[in-house]
Amino acid sequence: MLNIEVDTARNVVLARPEGSLSAADFEKLGQEIEAYVRERGRLPGLVVFLKGLPHWEGLAALRAHFDLVRKQSAVLPRVAVVTDVMGLSHVPGIANVFVRARLRQFDLREQEQAISWAGSPETAPEGYQLLDGYPDNVIAIRASGEVTSGDYEDKLIPLVQEKSKLGKLRLLMVIGPDFEGYSAGALWDDARLGVTHWRSFERVAVVTDIGWITRSLKLFAPLMPGEVAVFPLAAQDAAKAWISGDGAPAAGKPGTDA
Repeated sequence: MLNIEVDTARNVVLARPEGSLSAADFEKLGQEIEAYVRERGRLPGLVVFLKGLPHWEGLAALRAHFDLVRKQSAVLPRVAVVTDVMGLSHVPGIANVFVRARLRQFDLREQEQAISWAGSPETAPEGYQLLDGYPDNVIAIRASGEVTSGDYEDKLIPLVQEKSKLGKLRLLMVIGPDFEGYSAGALWDDARLGVTHWRSFERVAVVTDIGWITRSLKLFAPLMPGEVAVFPLAAQDAAKAWISGDGAPAAGKPGTDA
């Protein structure tokens, strides 16, 4: 069964599965979410509490589960999975391959944090935000919070496909201290973008102070078809000048800190 609670004060729908889950359980959850949006005019977060390993009653329940994911993934902005079940630490990452909501796992001791995160405004800056003030052949983005598959499918990939018609492109990516990482779905889309469009970029600038990203770029920059330069956050103006102009980085060389 699936126990469902609607918390309007914190803008979340709470779901607590126990034992076998039926098709009716998933249908009821979908109805609760749709009613919430219709009656309140805002999008709720979903918090799923897992204290064990629930299972489907049969194929009908399995189909209802996937129907729920398909219908609600474009509506739910955030899904929090609260569990201490060993082996479920990978659930958000795997789920992100199939849904567009932002997913995050929390320990059972972090229930309040999970509810607070899931119910936060869907307009909170997270994912990829486009930056203005650059030439037409430059795609400039900032990565905040968690980047998911939706950021690629809805923003970056369509933009690359459209701008590629203009010729060679340039990419500026700003990754600040509020960046939390990529979902599994986003990593897959990033790889797919690299395979199909990486040669569309003649110059790439990454602005960040995050050590592992800087080290990774230094390692892989020689394998990339275009020029790559890494700048610290304090040198964002220099990165903008380099990505927009024709000269070399203000200091250093492609693939190293500017």
